[in-house]
Amino acid sequence: MNGIIGGIAALIVGGGLASATVFGVVSSQTGTSGDSPANVNQPVIPYGSTD
Repeated sequence: MNGIIGGIAALIVGGGLASATVFGVVSSQTGTSGDSPANVNQPVIPYGSTD
């Protein structure tokens, strides 16, 4: 009985840790306020420009 309870507790703790890790990685990659590698409104390469 204790083994089943321990297994369930380990699944809950492990799932919480995994979801927190995934959330942190996604948040750090998408929530940055610095320069973005691409901008739809102002492309890095001005196509059609002769400047």
